[in-house]
Amino acid sequence: MHIAPAKSGWKWLAEGLRLFRASPGRWTLLVVAYWLLIAIVNRIDYLGAIAVTICLPGFSASFMVVCDEIRRGHPLRLTMLFAGFQRNPRTMVLLGVIYLVSVTAVLGISALADGGVLMNWLLLNKPPDERAILEGKLSASLLLAAVAATPMLMAFWFAPLLAAFEDMSAAKSLFYSFFACWRNWRALCVYGCAVTIFAMFIAMFVALFAVLSGGNPNAARGFMLAATIVMMPTLFGSFYAAFVEIFPRAESPQTGQDE
Repeated sequence: MHIAPAKSGWKWLAEGLRLFRASPGRWTLLVVAYWLLIAIVNRIDYLGAIAVTICLPGFSASFMVVCDEIRRGHPLRLTMLFAGFQRNPRTMVLLGVIYLVSVTAVLGISALADGGVLMNWLLLNKPPDERAILEGKLSASLLLAAVAATPMLMAFWFAPLLAAFEDMSAAKSLFYSFFACWRNWRALCVYGCAVTIFAMFIAMFVALFAVLSGGNPNAARGFMLAATIVMMPTLFGSFYAAFVEIFPRAESPQTGQDE
C-alpha cells in the first residue's frame, strides 16, 4: 500500500478525463447500457432496488476493468459491463450484501434524528413534509447519515477493486480499503476538492446553455445528460487512477486479452 502525496488528488481526476477521451464513443455506449439495465431492474418493486444495490460492487469493478483495458490499449466491448462479475464472483455478491446491510444501517441511524423521514424518502419515494424541513429534522438526519456513512464509504472505496484485481476476500478487501483511505486522507481531500470544482464547472456550463437556449427545458436536459455522460466515466477513471497509485503492485484481471 502506497501513501500518495496530496497533489495526486488532482492527477487522479485528470487521468480519469484522459481515460474517457481515449474512447468516448465506447464509454458512452457502456454508460447508456448501464443506465438502461438499472432502470429496467428498478421497475421491479422493492426487489429491483435490492438487486441493484447488491450488484453495485460488481458493476464498479466492471468499470475499473474498462479503465484497465483502455490503459492497455485494448478495444472496449459491451460485454465488459459484466467483467467485474467474472472474477471472484462470490466475493462480489458478498460485498453487495454487506453494502446493502450497511446502507440500511446508516438509514436506520438517521431515523434517530427524524423518525424515519429520510429513510421513507429514499426507500419509499415519500418526500418529507414541510414540518420536518422547517424543524430541521431532515437536516439533522442528513448530517447524522453523512457521519455514519463515512467509515462505510472508506471501507467500500477500493474493496471491489481489491476483490477483482487482487482476488481478496470480502473482509480483507474492506479492511485494506478502509486503511488505504485513512492513510491517504490528504490526497483524497484534494481529490474531493477537485471533483467539487469539476462539478461546479459542469453546472455553470449547464446553466449557461439553458440561458442561451432561451430556457428550453428539453435543451437543458439534453445538455445535462451529455455532461453526465462525460462526468461519470471521468469519475470511474479517477477511481482507477487512485487505485493504481495506492496499490501499485495490483495486477489486472484477465478479460480474455493479455498484454
